[in-house]
Amino acid sequence: MTQATQETPDWSETPSWLVPNPTPEDAEFWEGARRGELRIQRCNTCGLHQHYARILCSHCSSLDLAWVTASGKGTVHSFTVIRQNGVPPFKDRLPFVVALVELAEPGARMLATMPECAPEDARIGMPVEATFRVANDELGFVDFRPA
Repeated sequence: MTQATQETPDWSETPSWLVPNPTPEDAEFWEGARRGELRIQRCNTCGLHQHYARILCSHCSSLDLAWVTASGKGTVHSFTVIRQNGVPPFKDRLPFVVALVELAEPGARMLATMPECAPEDARIGMPVEATFRVANDELGFVDFRPA
């Protein structure tokens, strides 16, 4: 498996217009990413996890949710390779992989970029692990890379 090389575009710069604007429901996710933690919700009623954050469980509709720190481990459920995008900074990062990752925690999936994965190496079933990028002093992004 080929990991990204030195020719890989820099994903560390975040234009101000791309910085997340957290809501009360999802602020913990963005703040956790800045701390290097993958924060997701776990339902205290059914025991399943979910991402993106909501006020009720997407599995059983319970309101009894808690924030937990996920392992950061997962498997690529599906992916696409972005080959066209005229919007900066993405046009300078082409091509790149966006994956739907099934997290190790039951019930949770999330979409994320995989900037360290060459498009030709992306595979369904690929084990991945979370990585984190700074958005600003308070918030961050979650990406994944091949494990």
